[in-house]
This record gives sequence, C-alpha cells and structure tokens, in this order.
Amino acid sequence: MAMMHNLETESWSGEGVGTSVESFLARINREVPEYPPTEAADAVMSALCERLPGGLVQEMREQFPEGLRQLFQHCWKERSANGQKFDKDDFYLDVAERLQIEAESVRLVLHVVFASILSQITEKLAHKIDSEMPPNISGTWNAARRAADLPR
Repeated sequence: MAMMHNLETESWSGEGVGTSVESFLARINREVPEYPPTEAADAVMSALCERLPGGLVQEMREQFPEGLRQLFQHCWKERSANGQKFDKDDFYLDVAERLQIEAESVRLVLHVVFASILSQITEKLAHKIDSEMPPNISGTWNAARRAADLPR
C-alpha cells in the first residue's frame, strides 16, 4: 500500500511527498548530529527561499506537510516575488553565518538538508529548483538527490 502512495505522489525518493516533520529532522540529526537539526534546516531553507523565485518557494511550501509549513513559516514569500542571482560563496557564507560555523563546514550541512528537502518534493519540482541554482550549488543538490556518499 505504501508503494502505491509513492507512485501517486511522483516522489523520486521513495519516501513520498511531505512525509513528516519528524522524518525530515531525523534524517538531518542522523547525518550531522553535531548541529541541531531545526537550526540546520532553518539556515538552509532561509537562505534558499530568499534566493528562489516566489513561485518555486510556494510550490515547495505546497508539497511540504503542514508541520514543515509551520516550521518554515518565516521563509515563505509571495508567488510573484523575484528570485535573486547568487553564487556558491555567497550562499555558503549566508548558511555559515546563520549556523555560526565555518564556511568550509557548510557543504555537508547543505547535502544533508537538501536530501531532506528532496524527500518532501516531487522530481519535477526538484528539477525546477535545480535550474535556478548556480552550478556549484546545483552539484550538491544533485548529489543529495542521487543519495551519493556524503561529502567530507
């Protein structure tokens, strides 16, 4: 029965779209226990949503379960809001400042949080978000999508 649900949701991850807040945060906690999962998720989501066009941010919001919508309530923006051009250094620095960690440690956090985000959205939306990212960030997004080994 669970497999049928996954087929209906078009989830590439096999976990289904909008699984739960608990599974979202548990994945982060399991992979990067040195960072509080809510803080890591918030840092990445805030930085990502600030840069993506409002339409994509709203699509992501719509695919998240209610608990995650509430958790990231401050991240959502209007559908008509424009996206911002951004580069890897700017994005890494933003996430590092939000988490108060060294920029060199950000890639692992991004990989894990991206994997959690990807477990909540459809493949179609994942491709749309990927197309808005600079190449270096896109590489981390796609590595998380393929469930590649965690970067160290």
